[in-house]
Amino acid sequence: MPSKHRVIIFSPNRYSTYTICVAELLRRAGVEVSAIIVRRLLNPKRLASEWVFGGARLLKKIWHKLVLRGHLQGKKNYMTLRDFMRDGNIKKKKVEDFQNDGIPCFYCDDFNEPEVLEILEKKRPEIIFFTGGGLLREGVLQRAGDGVLNCHMGILPEYRGMDVVEWALVEGREDKVGLTVHFMDKGVDTGDILVRRLIKPKSGDTLDDLRGRFEVPMCQELVGAGVSWLAGNLLREPQTDAPERQYFKMHPRFTALARRELPQ
Repeated sequence: MPSKHRVIIFSPNRYSTYTICVAELLRRAGVEVSAIIVRRLLNPKRLASEWVFGGARLLKKIWHKLVLRGHLQGKKNYMTLRDFMRDGNIKKKKVEDFQNDGIPCFYCDDFNEPEVLEILEKKRPEIIFFTGGGLLREGVLQRAGDGVLNCHMGILPEYRGMDVVEWALVEGREDKVGLTVHFMDKGVDTGDILVRRLIKPKSGDTLDDLRGRFEVPMCQELVGAGVSWLAGNLLREPQTDAPERQYFKMHPRFTALARRELPQ
């Protein structure tokens, strides 16, 4: 029986395998995805904004997302989202392929645009699933039903912000390497928590391998937590007593220290 719940997905770009997997798992779980809102990747405002935060890493991101798109990367010692799609018989190549299943796709330069707010007013989702694409402002958060659900690559509330996988290693906190599904708010990773999951580094991992191990669990936990929330089976855990601490982009010297902390 189809779910009575209606959700919207925010996607960072039309080729996002993360978005495709989340949308397909929600569909298979019987949740009605009433729209996918896709951010145009190549627009000057977005490139300028992401360059400020990512610097040269932005070029690497564009190369992998738009040029390689998961191909020619060699055999990995973990399951990638491409493997997950193959094993799960998820055959869609682009986000707009979901239109064949009756899920409309809308495009924007920024999720905070008035046109996006109009879509949210019309669709009235119960929650929004965020699969990447930039900061969200009050207008979106106020129109997101119960809220915007995100999967953060770090254990909250201890590790908010950027490069928190590496920062946990540098600080000798392998027990705090993992992910958190939480509701977004006006702060940076300060919203109510639904689920945490540890990701244990394995012998021989590089930092890229360790980050790669997050791909499939992030998709699974985001969808699982969202479906459980909609069914009334999860409670929100506020971060009211959490320390006011946020991590920022790691200097290469500290990245080298993080590599040394990986199990040999």
